[in-house]
Amino acid sequence: MLKGFDPIIPEKPRLMILGSMPSVTSLDKQEYYGFGHNRFWKILHAVFEMPIDTYAQKKEILFQQHILLWDVIGECEREGSLDSAIRKERVNDIAHLTAVYPTLHRVICNGRKAYELYQKHFPDIALPCSYLPSTSNANRSIREEVLFAQWKQALMEHEGDM
Repeated sequence: MLKGFDPIIPEKPRLMILGSMPSVTSLDKQEYYGFGHNRFWKILHAVFEMPIDTYAQKKEILFQQHILLWDVIGECEREGSLDSAIRKERVNDIAHLTAVYPTLHRVICNGRKAYELYQKHFPDIALPCSYLPSTSNANRSIREEVLFAQWKQALMEHEGDM
């Protein structure tokens, strides 16, 4: 079984972004979105205009913007990094986090797998939840400028809520 990461939780989180499960590279590096071609940090850099040269700087964006980052899956079996290869997943206790952090007011799921599992396992969470196309390099079904624009719009809505 592969084991994911603990959540990154800023003080008074307002937005929760959920991925599916860290990639092989991310697990090796022990960093969320550690594969260099994943566009997650590049999008946050473009939207919030903060540096992303180090993992500490990347996490600082989350802290400054009150974004909680976690994955729907806590453990699973998987060959390689593709979501389609995930088997025997065990989900994280996202419901507990929403109870502990009442400042959360929205969820964004990074990719279809995260969204489907969130909807399946947490139908009783009352927070609005949005699906956004995956930032993974494997997702080439959407042009990069369209991907960035969709993420920017959702993140700017969050920023306006602060």
